[in-house]
Amino acid sequence: MKQKEVKTVAIDPVCKMTVDLEQAAAQAEYEGTIYYFCCDECQKKFEDHPENYIATVSGGGESSSGHKCC
Repeated sequence: MKQKEVKTVAIDPVCKMTVDLEQAAAQAEYEGTIYYFCCDECQKKFEDHPENYIATVSGGGESSSGHKCC
């Protein structure tokens, strides 16, 4: 029987940084989906205008190197 893969990282929808789910600085729910963030500033930007960021989440993410959002 095939085991279900458990997701342990997510892409911050604001800065595209890879975020460890257990160590995410913040999270927010929007339309039934939970989004994870690298910092409170990214969460605030998302909560102010989530529609600006949700379309970019599925487009893949960048690595955390060069991260400059907060």
